Amino acid sequence: MLRALPLMAICLAGLLSAACGNKAEPAQATANWRVSDAHMNEMPPGQTRAAVYLRLENSAARERIIHYVATPVAGTAEVHRHFHEDGMMKMRAVPHARVAANSVLEFKPHGYHIMLLDVAEAPAVGSHFPLTFEFDGGEKLEVDVEVRPR
Repeated sequence: MLRALPLMAICLAGLLSAACGNKAEPAQATANWRVSDAHMNEMPPGQTRAAVYLRLENSAARERIIHYVATPVAGTAEVHRHFHEDGMMKMRAVPHARVAANSVLEFKPHGYHIMLLDVAEAPAVGSHFPLTFEFDGGEKLEVDVEVRPR
């Protein structure tokens, strides 16, 4: 019985993790890109703006520049970034965000994020929608974004 305790503890930890919703979002990948954890939190009633978060990995041997972001759920999608200035937290659009060669750009709260503006109808929790990046050279990457509860 004592030998089975470590195995039982591992199984129990796995079951609890699954029950608590700690499931890893499958990564999306192309030849030069790997995207993981693409999600948007549920929008509060009456809001027309939302943020998308994800992890964007550039496996190319050169820097890439994001020129454009679009989604059918919003009138406009932009790369934004939070920063501190004069003791205040501010947010600004970043027209040409750079992703260094062989590196990761994290889109997360209080940092880079994709800002969705003019969202006519809030996507439901559990639904998914496409988000398209266009990079220098015209390369496009479509990402599947999950809507999560707040």
